[in-house]
Amino acid sequence: MEAIMKLKIILLYVIGLFILMGWVKDLSAQNIQLHYDFGKADNFEELINRRYFTSTLEVFKPDKTGSTFLFVDIDFDKPNGGASLAYFEVVRKFTLNRKSGLSAHIELNDGSPSYIRQAWLAGLAYPVRLGKVILHTSLLYRANQGASRPDGQLTIVWFHSFLNDRIVFNGFFDFWTQDKFIGSGKDGVLLSEPQLWFLLTENFALGSEIEISRNFFSFDGDVEAMPTIGLKWTF
Repeated sequence: MEAIMKLKIILLYVIGLFILMGWVKDLSAQNIQLHYDFGKADNFEELINRRYFTSTLEVFKPDKTGSTFLFVDIDFDKPNGGASLAYFEVVRKFTLNRKSGLSAHIELNDGSPSYIRQAWLAGLAYPVRLGKVILHTSLLYRANQGASRPDGQLTIVWFHSFLNDRIVFNGFFDFWTQDKFIGSGKDGVLLSEPQLWFLLTENFALGSEIEISRNFFSFDGDVEAMPTIGLKWTF
């Protein structure tokens, strides 16, 4: 398992390297983030301290038929500061109706260590207007690796800027079902990461993220909220 994890992490770094060196052309928006995670979570009787760095790579590219989005998270929580967890999502949307914004949504989620289950997702996406904010909403069929029965997922993504684009509020909300790790039946999993960024220059921002989860970082059914402080470089 350790070898598989190392291989996945190397693959994710290679993808990022290709992007940074310009070998992937005509990208519309991409950024690198470095967060320092702090706060604590309790998993049954185990106390989990989050005192480590997390790097994030995000890429978004619209085109004539839709858009592609990729993000990669890598936690550096080993005793020597090395990578301990890698998680990525790749999303492809195909526009079905340009006037309404209705799209077909296909997605792959995967990562290491082994408790992060590979999942393929497919469904429909629709932009919901809430005042000046657009909530990009997807309702998806979710095929979790090794699942006893099919699962579903609701995804909401948002992006909004204030004060002449000097402040940005963005993030996502995911809720899905999956097999319980202990016992039979299904668990509901919540993961949301709202971010607030203050642009210091056109490319450089200082901000924070709150990682809100249930049955993702811990598996006792409690809702956890863990903040970060971060830097972001958009290029």
